[in-house]
Formats: sequence, C-alpha cells, structure tokens
Amino acid sequence: MTMLSSCSSMYFFYQAGKGQLRLLNRGRAISEVIADPKVEPDLAKLLSTIPEIKRFGEEAGLKSTSNYREYVDLGGEAVVYVVTVSDALALKPKIFSFPIVGSFNYLGWFSKNDALEFAEQYEREGYDTDVRGASAYSTLGWFPDPLLSSMISRESGKVLAAAYPDLVNVFLHESVHATIYIKNQSYFNESLASFLADVLTERYFKSRGGADAEAYWSYLDQRKRSDAVRSRMARAFADLKALYSSDVSADLKRQKKKDYLDALQGELGFKRKITNATLIQFQTYDPGDHGFGAILQKTNGDVHAFLRLLSNLKEKDFEHPQMEELRGVLGNL
Repeated sequence: MTMLSSCSSMYFFYQAGKGQLRLLNRGRAISEVIADPKVEPDLAKLLSTIPEIKRFGEEAGLKSTSNYREYVDLGGEAVVYVVTVSDALALKPKIFSFPIVGSFNYLGWFSKNDALEFAEQYEREGYDTDVRGASAYSTLGWFPDPLLSSMISRESGKVLAAAYPDLVNVFLHESVHATIYIKNQSYFNESLASFLADVLTERYFKSRGGADAEAYWSYLDQRKRSDAVRSRMARAFADLKALYSSDVSADLKRQKKKDYLDALQGELGFKRKITNATLIQFQTYDPGDHGFGAILQKTNGDVHAFLRLLSNLKEKDFEHPQMEELRGVLGNL
C-alpha cells in the first residue's frame, strides 16, 4: 500500500478541493437552465426528467440527498481523469492510501495534465498505467454533487437518443455510492454500483410502459457492445493472470504480454493503450455477478431488502483492503 509523500498528498487534496469548488461555483439551478430559451430543447427536456429519476431511486431504496439540483456545463471535457497503476508483470494495482478517507486502487485528478504527469512518474519506474476521462463521480455526501454535462451522451454536439437511459444509469450508479460505501474497498463499491444501477435502469424504463422505448432500445444496443468489450477484457485479465503466474522467464512473459495486448488493441480498436492497469480498471467496474445477483434473488428482487442486507457489511468483514474476490464476503450474508 502506497502512502503518497506529504507534499504529494497535500497537492492531491489541494487540487481535489480546488476542482470541487470550481464545479460548485459554475453550477446553475436546473430549473433555471430548463427555463433558459438559449438552452437546446433536447437538453432542457432531459434535465426536466431529473426529479422523476431521483424519486424513482429513492422509492427503490437509495438514499435521499441534496445532489443534482444544479447543472454544470464542462464544455465537452471529462470531469476527472482517473489514473490506475499496476505492476508490469502482475495484475496487481498500486493502492493509494490517505489518512481518514482510506485507500483506493485508482486516483482521480481534475486536471488532465496532472493525471498524465502522475502516471508518467510511475511509468519511469517501470509500472503500467492507465489514464481515462470519467463522466461522473460522487463526493459521498461531502458536497452537494451537481449534474454534469459529461453525464449526457452526445455526438457531434447533439444529445443522443440513448442519452436519457445513460443519464438514468449514471445517476443511479452515483446514488448507490451515496447509499452504501465501504472504506478501502473500491472493487466492492464500484461493482455494486454498476450492478444495481443496471438493475434499476431496466426497472425504471419498464415502469414507464412504452414511453421512451426507442431511446431504451438504443441504449440496450449500445450496452450490448460495451458488454462485449467488458467480457473480452475480463478474458484478457484471466489469460494474463495465468501467464504471470506461470514458470516462464520474465523476458518471455514480457514478450508474450506485448504480443497479447497488441493483438487485443487491434481486435477491439481501443483508442487508449491497453495495459495491465487498463484491465484492472475494467475489473474494478465490472458489474458481473460477484454474488450480488444471488443476494437480490434471495430477497425476491426487493431492492430495499437487498440494501438492508448489504448494509450489514462492515470494513472488518473484508480480509484485507481492496479485495478483488467478493463471493466469500457476500456469501456470508
């Protein structure tokens, strides 16, 4: 587990505080944005659904918060840039630990340059890194989170048909974080939020009958492609994990790794370079059934009961920080 130097740690919190303050200062009340005649009609229509989505999440059992009352236009930028660092010949993430707030297997930077510089420091030491833009994040109740333009899917500047279901999903994902969050367990927190947001997004659109069916089918088609990529990344994770634990020499492992990832890059047409750290990122956010499905089935699909069961979990129930394998912990419930 890596404790950042005092200077690095201070700078990380400084940039996080500064970035959060900048977001809060740029926020406009959603009601004001909707009423603004200069705002494109598709965006205004989308923003008008926020109270309904929020009400649905709360009725499903998610915590009521003061989030998403304001809107921030980021001008096409990601809100934060997430850096993951891994050993070069092991799927072992660098864990970053801080006093009070705990540890994470990634770090988010408001400045892309800061994120790239941070990653480069580790690359020079021989680590694999991954830097990706994130459309949303949760402050876990420390601040009222605004709705961000990055949470709304666009193409060539226009709001996509699937933007509505996408917004529902990311809204519910971040609301799960505000409801259940276990310190030092990124895999649990992210996979739970991904799993439950997917379940609730489906239920949300089913509850609307045939309304917005076209947008929802567009979303499902998009998700099908995303799921195929995620499944392939999971297979790559397993394949390389087997390679790294084998008895072949380090040099041969490096060559086989390079050949495998180069082929994977071409196969998927992935824009950013695929590394061990990229595979760890996908693994962290994978909503694949780590045992959450069995618990939901046990509660007969009742999300209130599902959340009550999971709320019994405490930090001490996990064998160590940043546990990747969750079935044992969840099975104890």
